[in-house]
Amino acid sequence: MKEEIKTYLKHIKDVCPELNDNELEKFSSELTVEKYNKNDFYITAGQTQTQGGFLISGLIRVFHTDELGNEKNIYFVPENDYTFHYASFMDNKPSPLSFQCLETSVVVNFPAFHLHKSYEEFPKFDRYGRLIVEQKLKQQQERLESFLFQSAEQRYLDFINQFPQLFNRISISQLCSYLGVERQTLTRIRQKLARSV
Repeated sequence: MKEEIKTYLKHIKDVCPELNDNELEKFSSELTVEKYNKNDFYITAGQTQTQGGFLISGLIRVFHTDELGNEKNIYFVPENDYTFHYASFMDNKPSPLSFQCLETSVVVNFPAFHLHKSYEEFPKFDRYGRLIVEQKLKQQQERLESFLFQSAEQRYLDFINQFPQLFNRISISQLCSYLGVERQTLTRIRQKLARSV
């Protein structure tokens, strides 16, 4: 068994310890490992996602392109996190978002049909799926509420606290897009914070 798959199975076991080795081994039968180069797309907008992914190494940005061609970063997927558009993956619908690798990335893929089959075959897998969805829903809700209730400075500070390992791995323009601010606004925020230290 590939090391990347072992890493993913260990993650599943950490999330849902009641799954036994036999169940995990059966689940691993349909897993594949794929390497993507920097700037490769894991999913492009309009594509239906038939398999989900767990990012072993690398970094992926998830973004929307508006009618004028402007790209707006929605979130980033760091290593040891899931990379899929939930509605596309679960409901067989085209994804409205694109997923692009900002670094060379290695992903363990799991087909949607196999995940659904595992839910039916191993009831404990259903709990694993629910826990992952709850985690993702919480992250999305926090992201939405940050634009409703926080200033740009608060969003910047939250990003640094939440993703300290990403700060030096994305460009200023990528960060501005994620925060929803102009470059000069971010510069002012950083200068203000530097003076207050």
